[in-house]
Amino acid sequence: MVKQSNNSTPTIKGLIYQFLVALGKCFELQAGETVYIETYGDISILGCNDTVQIESKFYKENLTDYDHNIWNTLNNWLKESFPIDSFSSLVLLTTQNVKSTSVWFGWNDKNIAEKLQILQNAALKYYRKKSSKDAKTEKLIQSVLNESKFERLKIALKKFVIDNNALNDIKYYKYIKETHAKTIPEIRQDEFIRSMLGYVISPQTIDNNWSITYDDFRQEVNILAQSLIDTTTHFPSKIRLIDIKHEEYNTNPFVDKIKQIEYNEVVLEAITDYVQTKELIINEIITSKKISDSLNEYEETLLKRHNTEYRKACRHCSDNRHTIIHSQDFYDNMMSANDSTFYIYNSVPAYFHNGMLHILADEKEDFVWLIKLKI
Repeated sequence: MVKQSNNSTPTIKGLIYQFLVALGKCFELQAGETVYIETYGDISILGCNDTVQIESKFYKENLTDYDHNIWNTLNNWLKESFPIDSFSSLVLLTTQNVKSTSVWFGWNDKNIAEKLQILQNAALKYYRKKSSKDAKTEKLIQSVLNESKFERLKIALKKFVIDNNALNDIKYYKYIKETHAKTIPEIRQDEFIRSMLGYVISPQTIDNNWSITYDDFRQEVNILAQSLIDTTTHFPSKIRLIDIKHEEYNTNPFVDKIKQIEYNEVVLEAITDYVQTKELIINEIITSKKISDSLNEYEETLLKRHNTEYRKACRHCSDNRHTIIHSQDFYDNMMSANDSTFYIYNSVPAYFHNGMLHILADEKEDFVWLIKLKI
């Protein structure tokens, strides 16, 4: 499908990027500091010795000599309404790359006089252009280099830093998660970051001058983190399946093994547990390496228990007349012996424990219910 000409995705992605950067800065707050959004610009950090004003830009193109982001950002900082003296650093954070041939290459290593010369040279080069001039860009250049703003411009240039080639939105999100969600169970880390991002852009936060203090943010983090940790110790909710086609599983090995012990009355329940467990593994467990590794350990525990209980059941079966009864008893004992632990969960639901037994019976030829006489 072709995107419409009025598609606003780039603009939305730019806003989301700004909020991600704001979230990242909130995680970095120290006691007494506050993050402000859309107060003096995109993101401001005040209440510390190194006060910072950040303009975040999400663009794929390279940073050009006449880039709107540079000149517009400088122009905004030169306005009388902007409290330039309140900030020790003025940062243009952009995903754009700066080529070695660009006038902005090595910008942060230049002194005030060199930075001023770069601006003037760029402007002179722009005015000499014979074509492709943009009225908005020309107006911005004239405004920034206006003689009446010269002293204010020198103050801005002393503080102005270009943080180019920054992480894009996807990589920045991943960076925040890997850096600040380490204490959260892996399966809940995305939920944690999404919830904290929701807090940053919530109506309550916006109505509070869109300011987030260290204390308020820490409190929100602690409450959410504890909630996610506590609830993670409870097993994931069963995935509700409607209209399981039990007949499709009648030829599966695990069903055949139940029929071998003439226990047809438990087949429907066995199939249901098998299907429910399979679905949960696919949708919840296999997506996390840590939980998948724990599942392998859980399988090993079930296998060892089966082998032990099977040997015991075989020893107690003395003749062929009681083989089926002993096999059914062995099956019931295994299905009711749900005392193994899995991952960090407080308990394992019976359907999952039993479903795992049926999965093992389906996959492993020697995992059987039919007792063999001890000879």
